[in-house]
Amino acid sequence: MKQKPILESITSSMDESKTFERRKAHIVLELPRCALGSGNYLDHGILIDWRCEPDNIVKVGEGTYGEAFEAGNTVCKIVPIDGDLPVNGEVQKRSEELLEEVILSRTLNNIRSHDSDVDNACTTFIEILEHVIQYVISNDLFFIRSLRVCEGPYDPALVRAWEYWDEKHGSENDHPKEFPEKHCFVVFVLQHGGKDLESFVLLNFDEVHSLLVQVTAGLAIAEAAYEFEHRDLHWGNILLRRNDSNTVQFILEGKKMIFRTSGLLISIIDFTLSRINTETYRKMKEVTGDFWEGSFPKTNVLWLIYLVDILLLKKSFDRSSKNEGDLHSLKRRLSKYNSAKEAIILDPFFSNLLVL
Repeated sequence: MKQKPILESITSSMDESKTFERRKAHIVLELPRCALGSGNYLDHGILIDWRCEPDNIVKVGEGTYGEAFEAGNTVCKIVPIDGDLPVNGEVQKRSEELLEEVILSRTLNNIRSHDSDVDNACTTFIEILEHVIQYVISNDLFFIRSLRVCEGPYDPALVRAWEYWDEKHGSENDHPKEFPEKHCFVVFVLQHGGKDLESFVLLNFDEVHSLLVQVTAGLAIAEAAYEFEHRDLHWGNILLRRNDSNTVQFILEGKKMIFRTSGLLISIIDFTLSRINTETYRKMKEVTGDFWEGSFPKTNVLWLIYLVDILLLKKSFDRSSKNEGDLHSLKRRLSKYNSAKEAIILDPFFSNLLVL
């Protein structure tokens, strides 16, 4: 049987040429195998791995540089690259630019482990699903990976999902049919992290407390492990979902920390800049002095301050005057910290939820 990989790891050719290898490929979502081999998706469009019905695909978000679609238990982030035409009013990302996000995403996957011998670990950053699925079609073997470069038009199911979103929310992005037929995309297949903070309904101060603790602890661990800074942590890049767990575990420089969650789990997403919150961007510029490549963990603190402001001014939840006072006090103290690690270690707001 001839082996024919139609979807390539996006880092495979970057080391030598700094450009992605373009192959006849298709965007793959989690959709029934019967549809995969039953018709013309391989011939004319973006291939969908049919584990849920095509009509159940839902667009769940958008940004200047891409779209996000829910399919089954996954979310696919689709980013156009290397085209000459402006997309959504912006110059398209070049493949070499997007490589940094790919490396960051895969690197942050590495701190999801909670083995006893790791120094830093958390599950706060959204997981790229790394599984490999194999299919046989017309005597050819196809390998489907969860991070890939694809070429071809949007599948009709994705177009329908995009148009439904547009009717309901009013999309700020260009219609996907405007892409040339052989346009290239990078596709991230991600864990489903829930709803973004902008649309999520917070019930009470306990949930707000848990949100701030988990975001701060996640940033602190990524700082310690990789000198990481998110630099774009607006409320669309924080996902929330409820579950039955009452605690969540972090490991910071070898020390295990277990926090109460109030049944809320947080995921941080999106490691490319998007269009929002110019005031926080201005403050980051002051901190970095335009030396963007340097390490400035203070930028994480600026986004934590922004997050407290959002919770105070933009979100409704059951709270007392004492709760509001605690948030205002936290905001003042945050301004004195130089990193999220300092904040999670030193500030009593976070230690109050510490179980271990």
